[in-house]
Amino acid sequence: MRAIVIDRTGGPEVLRIADVAKPEPGPGEVLIRVVCAGVNPADWKCREGYLGGFIQYSFPFIIGFDLAGTVEASGDGAEGFTKGMRVFAQSDVGAGKWGSYAEYVCVRQDSVVRIPEHLGFAEAAAVPTPALAAWTALFDDGGLQAGQKVLVHGGAGAVGTFAVQFARQAGAEVAATCSARNTDYVRALGCARAIDYRSQDVRAVVQDWAPEGVDIVLDAVGCNSLPAGLDMLRPGGILVAILTLVAGDSGPDHALAATRGLRTAVAFSKMPSGARLGKIAALLENGKVKPPPIEVLPLEHVAHAHERLQQGTAKSKLVLQVSS
Repeated sequence: MRAIVIDRTGGPEVLRIADVAKPEPGPGEVLIRVVCAGVNPADWKCREGYLGGFIQYSFPFIIGFDLAGTVEASGDGAEGFTKGMRVFAQSDVGAGKWGSYAEYVCVRQDSVVRIPEHLGFAEAAAVPTPALAAWTALFDDGGLQAGQKVLVHGGAGAVGTFAVQFARQAGAEVAATCSARNTDYVRALGCARAIDYRSQDVRAVVQDWAPEGVDIVLDAVGCNSLPAGLDMLRPGGILVAILTLVAGDSGPDHALAATRGLRTAVAFSKMPSGARLGKIAALLENGKVKPPPIEVLPLEHVAHAHERLQQGTAKSKLVLQVSS
């Protein structure tokens, strides 16, 4: 099968097209024919070796966390999957197995979910990692409840797009930071306040909107780009940061937060992810949540996609077309 492999960790130049053996599903696994693969910041960090503390690379290695495609076969014990069924999932690359940048991939059955009927493969491939990160941050770590107020830092990104919509569907009020060109976009997602972080004082706007402080700050950007995050929380509130793994990004100041009676957490997707992704799929199915805008690129343009994502020049969620 055709795949994008790396023979060592490094820059985009280590990505190459190769012909490798088609995998066979083991017990409890589903073999999926990949149509589209989502491109995430976690992908280039995996490529560069940032995930070396979490996974054991075995070269040649196939990266890629997100995929959408059709069921090809099922291993022993994997039930409920028929050949041709449209599914999406997070790959098991986080466990050191081959990822989604390939024509076929094996995924544990409890991470595989049927694609909502009205969603195309490219849209579905844009969902798993950012949506699961937002879900974990808000509900598992943040304990979001109806009636609370939430600030999403980075509301126009993929994680932010899902976070704003999830919070609104849960009955919360939401404000979000973004660039000036994206204020209309985040308002359309349901934000009560769209804050241009370049021209506005974020803390002043939030204090005007929530004088007693917000219940949850979700930092979907990291890298110390929200220095006053703790100052905008109410007593007992929580700042949840998405794990970035970027050198120098130490995340929230846990000790300082504790002295103020505040809480902090660093969110990352938990495996298996099928239960959470199934809830997300239901929201997508009934139209209560929509994926971010996407741009589809040929699989051969994977290095270019990584460069754009790493440099911050991608204006849409990037998706690779793996097969027809």
